[in-house]
Formats: sequence, structure tokens, C-alpha cells
Amino acid sequence: MESQTRTKIMASEPPLPREWRFVKCIAPFGDPLSVTPGYFYQVLPDPAEADGMLRVIDNTGEDYLYEAELFEEIADHVTLLTDLTVALNAPMKAAIFQLANQRGMSMGALVRQWIDERLDLPVQS
Repeated sequence: MESQTRTKIMASEPPLPREWRFVKCIAPFGDPLSVTPGYFYQVLPDPAEADGMLRVIDNTGEDYLYEAELFEEIADHVTLLTDLTVALNAPMKAAIFQLANQRGMSMGALVRQWIDERLDLPVQS
């Protein structure tokens, strides 16, 4: 059995800007190209809200109008914080270890840097 290392990265970000709104999809169905039940999505302001629609940035990264009844409003952004676990097999761990040593940093710092650079996380204002 191949050994694995798990690195846990805790997010301790400040609260998200007040103007940001998030919803959780509570639809009984899903589609990888639209919305997935249980996933969280950012809502953009739109006049169509008066007609029971929400403009949501969906799984495609684009914003589209969806029926508001498919979502549940998230009032407390703290519920969006989650743990991230990264599983590394032995060759991946060796490659990251070598790269971290070349840069004079720990493996954890290198992985955190990679996440910060490559994931589209909200920017602190």
C-alpha cells in the first residue's frame, strides 16, 4: 500500500464584504453545467429578484438567472468556511518536498502559496 500524507490547511480569513451575498442550492436535482444541490454560490444584484429570480454565478463561472426557490439565503458567511485536506501520494510528496527545499520553505508554506495563487478566492478589501 502506498503511503499518503495529508496536509490540513485552515482558513482564517476575515469576514467577507457585507455586499457579498451567498446562497446554498437546495434544488432536488443538479447539473454539472449549472448548479449542484448542497453547493454554495455567489449572488449578484439584479432587478429580476422582484420577480423571484436570482442572478447566480454557477458551476460554469458565468452568471445566470435561476428561480430563487432553488436556493437558501446564507446570512452568516462563517458557515462558508471549511477545512481543506490535500492527499499526497509518495511521488507527489517527494516532488513538493524537493521544490519546497529549492525555494527554502516548508511544504505547507509551498502548498498554501500554490492555493493562494491559483484558486479564485475572495480578495480582502
